[in-house]
Amino acid sequence: IAVELPFTGFDDDVSVARRAIEDIGCASVVVGHSYGGAVISQAASRLPDVCHLVYVGAFVPDIGDDDAALLAAHGSKLFDGLVVTDDGVAVDPDAARDLFYGDSDDATARDLAARLRPMTLADAPGPRSEPAWKSVPSTYVLCTNDGVFPPEAQRVVATRVDEVVEWPTDHSPFITRPKEIADLVVSVLRPHAEVS
Repeated sequence: IAVELPFTGFDDDVSVARRAIEDIGCASVVVGHSYGGAVISQAASRLPDVCHLVYVGAFVPDIGDDDAALLAAHGSKLFDGLVVTDDGVAVDPDAARDLFYGDSDDATARDLAARLRPMTLADAPGPRSEPAWKSVPSTYVLCTNDGVFPPEAQRVVATRVDEVVEWPTDHSPFITRPKEIADLVVSVLRPHAEVS
């Protein structure tokens, strides 16, 4: 199930993701990409049916972490592509290809860039209580060609999870490597699947 986050605030995003996880009602693998890592860290917290978390080039925050400072300290290119609007902060579509979709063909990158939406700055992202990664087995997909979330910064947050895999990919491997993502999810779910 792909959850469409409303981007109306971190707490709203967490609520939507948490409802989707609860609706599954059985052993589930929860995957978060980029900012979505912060969302799943809170949304999956204390849900007994979550059996594994997968972070894809994502934040793995603890309470009080400053993710923007982490990006800035490691030379993220993201800040050069941000635009402040009346609706919050957005990514300049002309910068999106280089930032997010470097491994995609031009037509795909243009189509994806056109779908990007602004995010409100109404509330700071990050866990309000113990994040799920502290009690749920977790895997991190480290994207070694990522300019938005530099590999060195990813390595900092990836120390918090149980397993790290490195892929030579841009910030959005689910676009160009969907089979690898699916195979990873299946591999971490398999030990929890019921034998019929």
